[in-house]
Amino acid sequence: MTPDRTFLALLDRDYLPRLLLVLLAYAVVPLGEIFFFLFLGSLIGNYLVLVLAVVTGVGGAFAGIMQVRRLAASARTAPSPEVAGLAAAAVLLITPGFLTDVLGLLLLVPAIRHWAGERAAASLRARAPGLSRTLGLV
Repeated sequence: MTPDRTFLALLDRDYLPRLLLVLLAYAVVPLGEIFFFLFLGSLIGNYLVLVLAVVTGVGGAFAGIMQVRRLAASARTAPSPEVAGLAAAAVLLITPGFLTDVLGLLLLVPAIRHWAGERAAASLRARAPGLSRTLGLV
């Protein structure tokens, strides 16, 4: 896709609402995490919430590193949805918060990652056939 066509795609009628939804999610997720932290802090105490946040972050990062090493051993045979699922899990695990850590840890489970990757690939095939051919999802 040339840069001119990419710029024109940005002006597409369906692009702006999708971009606004992504930006809204980007703003709402941290707010949800903050409220969840406050709620847990009122239930179990602030210091325990901080300890749990650190433990889930470090544990999730460790689990992610182990999965990436396992996948790197078979990198040439790994399908794109597996790699995309691990990338999404890594982003979710790096993001501070319990809800994102839970989603990231769920994506580290191979069966869930495979299911989510297949769903995302099918959606991408339906919405952007040219891009899905470029990524090797056809």
